[in-house]
Amino acid sequence: MELRNTEDQSSCTQMLSGICGVLVLGSVVLGFPSSTDPDVVLSSPRVTRQEFARTITWYAKRYRIDPALLRAVIVTESSFNPAAVSHRGAAGLMQLMPRTAAALNLHDPLNPIENVRAGAKQLRHLLTRFKGNLRLALAAYHAGEARVRYHGGVPPIKETRAYVRTVLRYYHAFKPHKPHKPRLPARKPAVRKLGDRA
Repeated sequence: MELRNTEDQSSCTQMLSGICGVLVLGSVVLGFPSSTDPDVVLSSPRVTRQEFARTITWYAKRYRIDPALLRAVIVTESSFNPAAVSHRGAAGLMQLMPRTAAALNLHDPLNPIENVRAGAKQLRHLLTRFKGNLRLALAAYHAGEARVRYHGGVPPIKETRAYVRTVLRYYHAFKPHKPHKPRLPARKPAVRKLGDRA
């Protein structure tokens, strides 16, 4: 009887580990952006660098933003720290305020995948609102849309102006540079001597 119980326990353990394996694999597959489900939510905040880079590229494409710009905002906002929380309550990689997060359907601001998704969506909204003007969109991302509209440009707030400059500096640094092709000198036209026939 004891032997049978041991065998039953062993087969139960194997079955449970198999089910757990399927569940873990399913959460990994479903946890990252795919072309069929653009706004997925990652269940675990742990992601590899490769997965993180893929996420930035994917959401940049989804919301028509240069991936270099998305990286520039993330490094300026949180220095790539997904657990960053400001004293004002902005949280995650893209430092979204609770009200903005709620409007963007962001349930877990410290989830890096979900945070990048919401931040990219917010950035696209601001770029559209300010007709592609990057400086104004970045100023609105930092100081709020109302302030930018009130001042008719980048608000005269020292931190906001520094923020815009910093993001733009990182943006240009992250942009892939095309190799410079040296220009060939133009060929000199053949000079005919006065005695030459045309």
